[in-house]
Amino acid sequence: MEVKRRILPALLISFSLGLASSSSGDTAAPAAAKGPEKAAAAVPATASKSLRVAVLPVVNGTGEDEANPIMEDVLRDEFALVDPARAMFLMPQDVERLLNDENATDRAYKLTDRWAKYGTLDSTSIAGMDSLLVADAVMMVKVSEWETKRAHNIGEGQSSTTIGLHFVMYRISDKKKLWSKDEREQRMARELDISSATVGYDETGRIQTPGTTDPPRVHDVATDLVRDALKKFPNK
Repeated sequence: MEVKRRILPALLISFSLGLASSSSGDTAAPAAAKGPEKAAAAVPATASKSLRVAVLPVVNGTGEDEANPIMEDVLRDEFALVDPARAMFLMPQDVERLLNDENATDRAYKLTDRWAKYGTLDSTSIAGMDSLLVADAVMMVKVSEWETKRAHNIGEGQSSTTIGLHFVMYRISDKKKLWSKDEREQRMARELDISSATVGYDETGRIQTPGTTDPPRVHDVATDLVRDALKKFPNK
């Protein structure tokens, strides 16, 4: 009887604790109901891959030595302004270095010579250049005119700068012409006012004032021509 008296209170305490625990579990906030799953966000279409263009050495058909370094500077600066999403350019010096490593430099010159002389593509020389240069297309540039004229005497007219440029680009894989452009400008210097006290000339009419008859800078004219040519440059 004494044992029963001791066990009963213990059972009652244990039962009470069990009820409390059960009650606590029943009142816990139910898990939030899952709503309908949202549709996966649309993945934007991948932008068209930009063109990788290998620019071959410039063809200088004028005999003016200054044309080559000036055109290299102008092309580098203007190509840098083209949106990389449209095209990325491998400059002539880099093209020559890569081809030289593969003993294939002559292929670039065969391409430019054929195009400069006949306006056609050497389909044999271009084959495989996409893997040699890791490029999609080759661009060729020709300088056909490069002239500055300075007026030395009264009555000779205005000084001028004349530049003619030609561009073409072929896709390497299928040899398709993707783009071409011909640009030419004869830019005149400002007209002289011989009545002005700032213009001096001798009794023979030869102008004596330094800088008065300077022709427009060839760098400026070439830059404008290249920039104009690239306005409608393709991106695929």
